[in-house]
Amino acid sequence: MSAAATGIRASFAKKMILGGAALALAAGATGCSAVEDFNKSTSDSWAVTYEVSVTGGDTSKITDIKYLESEKRGEAGTELSLPSGKTTAEGKGTAVWSLESIVTAEKDAAISAVPGKGSTATCRILLDGVKEIAAETSKPGERVDCAVTTPAFSK
Repeated sequence: MSAAATGIRASFAKKMILGGAALALAAGATGCSAVEDFNKSTSDSWAVTYEVSVTGGDTSKITDIKYLESEKRGEAGTELSLPSGKTTAEGKGTAVWSLESIVTAEKDAAISAVPGKGSTATCRILLDGVKEIAAETSKPGERVDCAVTTPAFSK
């Protein structure tokens, strides 16, 4: 075999090796992304109920509502806001506003709102609509804030 033919074969072999390495690297990077996407799509998420009850003063609505919600499973919460929320009478002098949301396990859940003039607000964060994991009460007419990191699921 001539020296030129040997050089061409060596050059071809180098290109094949480099091409294979590049292909393996690209496949590995794509594989990591696919694994990460799969892990997010199967991560544990809680059904969270955000609740704000108001007493005394104007109990007809709350304003400047801010809360966290996971847009997709496995993601941290994004702050969403509502200008106001109409409350529902729940007893003499008490009214409640609530919202169902999804929050990824071990990520933050939070709610805040401003009660009507002269009203006291109490916020609560509930898992699956039952288990209270945070509660706070405001002074009359002042913003109430509840925040907590949701627990991991039991294995």
